[in-house]
Amino acid sequence: MIKKWKVLQSKKIFSSPFVTLKEEELKRPDGKVVSPYYVVGWSNVVYIVAVTKNKGIVLVHQYKNGVKDLVWELPAGFIDKGEAPREAAKRELLEETGFVGGKLTEIGRFRSNQGLTNYISHFFFVDKAEKVSNQNLDENEEIEVKVYPVDKVIEDIRNNKSIISDMHSQFGILLAKELL
Repeated sequence: MIKKWKVLQSKKIFSSPFVTLKEEELKRPDGKVVSPYYVVGWSNVVYIVAVTKNKGIVLVHQYKNGVKDLVWELPAGFIDKGEAPREAAKRELLEETGFVGGKLTEIGRFRSNQGLTNYISHFFFVDKAEKVSNQNLDENEEIEVKVYPVDKVIEDIRNNKSIISDMHSQFGILLAKELL
């Protein structure tokens, strides 16, 4: 039977409000020491699948430095310390897009890249989304908002022709498919 590995040492190498980097020394159950092992800690995040009354899906377009490109994706963001995921989803949708919606339903929560990171992605669906205000962006955000037909977005994902390259965004849309 496989057993957990033991953390012998853990040293924080870098820390910011949203990201940490730890260097760890681990001991496997067979006694072998694995070192160094790096763990990236991120704040948990929310992704919002917001659909309008006319069956349009709200997407955001912004520059992402990790890929050095402009990308289309779902509205998303970090969950602030002490904030509930549901409240973060409402806040991020309004801040990034100026939209609010009707019923907000959590459709899943998942980890990704578990060998390297420890954060949880919370996925929400909101219906009857409508624009009620201007965006309230963070200092370093530039975001374009556009509403695309749901059927076209799903068809393009299935045919590998999607403007959405982000795995989490595609996954969230497919998770919400039955609610669309």
